[in-house]
Amino acid sequence: MKIVEDNPQRRRTDLPGSGNPTLESLERYWDALRHAQRVPSRNDIEPSQIDDALPHAFILQRVAPGIARMRVAGQKLHDLLKMDARGMPLSTFFLPEAKDEIAKLVEAAFTEPAIISIPLNSPGSIVRPHLTGTMLLLPLRDDKGATSRILGAIVTEGQTGSRPRRFEIAKGARVRHETLGLQLASVQTLIQPQPVEVQDRDRPALRLVVNNG
Repeated sequence: MKIVEDNPQRRRTDLPGSGNPTLESLERYWDALRHAQRVPSRNDIEPSQIDDALPHAFILQRVAPGIARMRVAGQKLHDLLKMDARGMPLSTFFLPEAKDEIAKLVEAAFTEPAIISIPLNSPGSIVRPHLTGTMLLLPLRDDKGATSRILGAIVTEGQTGSRPRRFEIAKGARVRHETLGLQLASVQTLIQPQPVEVQDRDRPALRLVVNNG
């Protein structure tokens, strides 16, 4: 795996997710919310503005260093796991050998903060087809100004199959790691679980699942 510290001025055609309309539209929306170059707030997100990305989208909450749980999850994520994704740690989507590296990248998205885009690979077998994809992580502020949330998405190419899918980081591929270089409130005080933001549940246009645990 080759990790790239991306320069925002460089061409991104060789980076994970380049050319994918779902991921590009989600990042454009997130970038449009960056008033005065700040990380957008969780409360800025309007589901009706990202309707096409919703089935693939999720919102993570940081609960400990390197650990984040799904607060909101689209139907496509349920289809990958073959179970409800709400309340599940992000690591549930990954094979054991990938979990340490994923934890480091997720922590970087929160603490630097940084945009992270990861090429994914789910090996095939007799009972499941080969599957590739991309995961995008976009940091969000909470109401205290700390980057304790992430707006993200997982898009895949290929047949999901009838069995649960787990991913590794695609070998030899580039990982986008774009540090935003902002000074924000510390996330170290936010490592304990917090109450569910129930406003997501009350928005019919969201069409996602909210963790009530």
